[in-house]
Amino acid sequence: MTRNVATVRPATNPRPRIVIVLTWTLVLEHLYALVTPPYQLGVEHAFHLSFGIAYAWLALRLPAGRPWQRNLLTILLAVQFVGRFFVFAAIPETWIRVSLIPGALVTLVLVTLLWSPADRPSR
Repeated sequence: MTRNVATVRPATNPRPRIVIVLTWTLVLEHLYALVTPPYQLGVEHAFHLSFGIAYAWLALRLPAGRPWQRNLLTILLAVQFVGRFFVFAAIPETWIRVSLIPGALVTLVLVTLLWSPADRPSR
């Protein structure tokens, strides 16, 4: 039995799903930061709470594919990426410095996925 070409679903682009999963990964990173030392309330907790909420809100809205969402996510990622250098310089504890690396990599991959041209069919 042969299938009609019109009924075969074309391969979908996995990029939007990867972006959403990586954005939720950053939400988890911010939740983790909220429950690790130092435990006193301060600027770092306000940062992690607000950015965690913003990333979660954007992750829920990203499937709509609006340009402002991509722009806002990019701005948040840039602020967080720069902030990682300040944390690296301010906190000498090795485990904190090492924990900054995966988040920085996720940030770089996300920005690349958000701004690289979409896959084009070959000619």
